[in-house]
Amino acid sequence: MIPYKELQVGDWVYVEVDEVRLEGQVEELADGQVCVRTNEDNLYWYEPSEIDPIPLTEEQLFSFGFEKNENPDIAGPNGVAYVKGPFIIRYPDKHNRAHCLLLCHGEHSREIEHPLTAHELQHHYHGMTKILLEKEEKEAS
Repeated sequence: MIPYKELQVGDWVYVEVDEVRLEGQVEELADGQVCVRTNEDNLYWYEPSEIDPIPLTEEQLFSFGFEKNENPDIAGPNGVAYVKGPFIIRYPDKHNRAHCLLLCHGEHSREIEHPLTAHELQHHYHGMTKILLEKEEKEAS
């Protein structure tokens, strides 16, 4: 569950539709309820207790347009980094996803001491870059 006050329009979250867990994007917040558009392009209203965070996996990072970088100058000697423009997520220990540094423009930095979720990354990214973090459109093959 994600507390209602933490949710913002544009957040990517998990919801359950017909007993199937789906990713969806928050479209609207009103009267303590959350409207979410799923990848099937359906809109449903949910109670905040029905909204779950999406763990921030490498696959999720790629879906937001981040690129993996293991160069020690960027990732550190034992780490891994994910880069999107001037924004870097650095895991000093590539095996520990519970500690990361968020870096932007070489000036702003935040240290995170818990595993990030997709919506938390979206909030940090926006706060540090003033740009909304969106998932990239998948190309039709």
